[in-house]
Amino acid sequence: MDVKEYIFRAYDVRGVFNVDFNAEIATRLGYAFGTFLGGDAKVVVGRDGRTSSRIVELAFISGLASTGCEVYTTGLLPIPTFNFKVLKSDADAGAYVTASHNPPEYNGIRFRHSDGTGYTWENEEIKKIFFSNKFELASWKDLGDNIIEIDNSATIKEYNDFLLSKFDLEKELKVVLDFGNGVTSLTAPYILRKLNAEVITLNAQVDGAFPARESEPTKESLRDLAKVVEKSGSDFGAGYDGDGDRVVFVDDKGRIAQTEKIGIIIARELLKKRKAPVVANVQCSMIVEQELGKDGVEVKRVRVGDVFIAEALKKFDAIFGMEISAHYFMPEFYYFDDPVLITLKLAEILSKSDKKLSEMLDEIPSYPMKTMNIKCPDEIKFKVMEEVINILKSQGYSLDLTDGAKVMFDDGWALMRPSNTSPLIRVSIEAMSRERLEELEEFVKKTVEEARKKYE
Repeated sequence: MDVKEYIFRAYDVRGVFNVDFNAEIATRLGYAFGTFLGGDAKVVVGRDGRTSSRIVELAFISGLASTGCEVYTTGLLPIPTFNFKVLKSDADAGAYVTASHNPPEYNGIRFRHSDGTGYTWENEEIKKIFFSNKFELASWKDLGDNIIEIDNSATIKEYNDFLLSKFDLEKELKVVLDFGNGVTSLTAPYILRKLNAEVITLNAQVDGAFPARESEPTKESLRDLAKVVEKSGSDFGAGYDGDGDRVVFVDDKGRIAQTEKIGIIIARELLKKRKAPVVANVQCSMIVEQELGKDGVEVKRVRVGDVFIAEALKKFDAIFGMEISAHYFMPEFYYFDDPVLITLKLAEILSKSDKKLSEMLDEIPSYPMKTMNIKCPDEIKFKVMEEVINILKSQGYSLDLTDGAKVMFDDGWALMRPSNTSPLIRVSIEAMSRERLEELEEFVKKTVEEARKKYE
């Protein structure tokens, strides 16, 4: 069968269902994953609420179990809750069916370590096995009853009880939660209400078509959330993505909170216990170094992707991690990202303070910043980025090549990198002034356009 290589991305496999990713591919991925694991591993498998996720789950499980692996299916869960189950079980690995924040027509599979964190280099090995067609399948007589169903309500209770034991609100808060028809509605409202918070929910019915808003929480998609927070006089709001690994916060004035500012607020609270590095990806604002540097904290920059943040947290014994795309990590609990955990931590901080979230955010400065996407076909986007780097090197610019090309200036920076999940060149720009931001935007557009001409 003709399988597009670009569906294999840096930290998952993902494509449009029944176009470039389908049930047959999912079955073969099960073969490849089981072969990679050696055929005798215990594997936990879960899924998000997309309309095709049950199909992908069943197909993948069939392939995986055919290799002799013992498969435990959790069914519908937010991915942090699923990761928690993998961590707390005696499983050797996990696999979760999702396309994260992508539109509803997408789906895919993410592989997990036994501690719930994602694969990095292992994804390339699985890809090689997949395309080699050299699968190690078990004999029929060695299979037995190797597909075991786990009650997802029991897993949710275990996760909820764990977090409830770790947090306490010193005063009652009013919170608005927008789930965007994603699966975080299965956990977050219950936990916050048990902590005596007043909770208003939006779009809390799981629906894989995401009819209420797009899966990705953005300033545009969270307009209703912002209005409800301001109108209801709530302390803050939180908007989650489809599978529950991203969260964007709204302050008491109905303003979208900058990801890095939330990260700085939480990191400073954690640093009261232990002085340690903080991890941030290359897209995060320069305010991270400027603000946390006041506390004598070293910031470690890494490439985009939750799996790379998790690796860096372990490597540097860091106390906190953040991505500009609204992933947050608190390794004192576990090394994977969990928006519900972060929501609870922010609520706890606010419950102990006389300040409102808007006041905390306004105490932290910010610079003009812009993100945008430049369309670029999956088939050429990596080649285009190589040419971008060649052009910038030939012109003598100062470059950070941690992930894509980050051009460093005295008064700002511009980052260009190929998306790992979409046919795009993702661009982030920050500058000391609005005028300089516009200049850097034009600079980026011209550079990418020049690079694309070589492949068109």
